[in-house]
Amino acid sequence: MEAVNEPVHLMAIERELAGPGKEAALARYDAVLAGAMARLDAEMDAGMPPEEFQRAEPLKEAITLARKILRLTVQVDGRGQKA
Repeated sequence: MEAVNEPVHLMAIERELAGPGKEAALARYDAVLAGAMARLDAEMDAGMPPEEFQRAEPLKEAITLARKILRLTVQVDGRGQKA
């Protein structure tokens, strides 16, 4: 996957996840988050100072939450009803 040079706006992501290519968009964004989690896990497994570890734990939680939100966004349309 190539690096993103421009900021991604949340509304654009939401439109992608609600559109006809929503499964591909979900896979693409989820892969980015899964990659970030894998890198973070590798760093944590390799050992890090306690102060860095304390900052890394909330980041892991945020990545997990972001992945859940992506899936929910694909499952639920803009009216809050099942798609």
